[in-house]
Amino acid sequence: MALTASPSKALALESSHTGGRAAQALLPFAGIAVALLIWEFAPRLGLVSIGSVPPFSTVVSAAFGLFADSGFWSNLAVSSGRWAAGLTLAVAFGVPLGLAMGRSRVLFALVDPILTLTYPVPKAALILVFVLWWGAGDVSRIAIIILGCLIPIVISAYHGARAVETRTIRSARALGTRSGIALLAKVIFPAALAQICAGLRLAIAISIFTLLASELLIRQSGIGSYMFAFLDDGQTAQVWACAAIIATIAFLLDAVYVRIVRGGLRWFEGDV
Repeated sequence: MALTASPSKALALESSHTGGRAAQALLPFAGIAVALLIWEFAPRLGLVSIGSVPPFSTVVSAAFGLFADSGFWSNLAVSSGRWAAGLTLAVAFGVPLGLAMGRSRVLFALVDPILTLTYPVPKAALILVFVLWWGAGDVSRIAIIILGCLIPIVISAYHGARAVETRTIRSARALGTRSGIALLAKVIFPAALAQICAGLRLAIAISIFTLLASELLIRQSGIGSYMFAFLDDGQTAQVWACAAIIATIAFLLDAVYVRIVRGGLRWFEGDV
């Protein structure tokens, strides 16, 4: 009796597996489609106030109107510069600090209480404090982004450094890597990179939230101030359009970041 499956059965089995994978891949899109349908018809059916929640098609039309407005692009450019500066400075300061804390008990004892005290404080509540210190310019907005992003970046770098095995450090020293800075750069940082990337993904989301919070409170320029101006005028479709555009940009940033990390860290088997 033949021990192998017939070609027709093998083909049918492969087809069912392919169909199952395709259905699984389409599930997220199906969920989004259902959410958009609810968004479109709930206001039209009177389930929610159409003045507060415009239909999805109305928001899309308003979004195309924003794309034709030069003010939208200029404010988005201003916000993008603040976001990039805040996140870059948070990474440049937070990663080395977290790695050093992971290898130095003295530094950890000095810095950890400060991080513990600032962690539960809503970062938006500190915006006005920063305005009193540095005024209502870009410094205050960038500072609140840095503060919001530091916690996940430092914590992820710290745990990544702590996870490096002692024998790895000893082997590096035996091969000639003696100084602490060289160990951090050549051994500890590469070993902790996966966890740092996971913390950075969280920091990207936090940076967008803190940026918008600062621009909504300090209403001078930026996409948050631009969106609030529509709210003052009662143009709710434009407010929703701004929010939808920002959410889409955040989603694309996250998707691109994950793809870059997975492509660069092919050896990393966990999730980013």
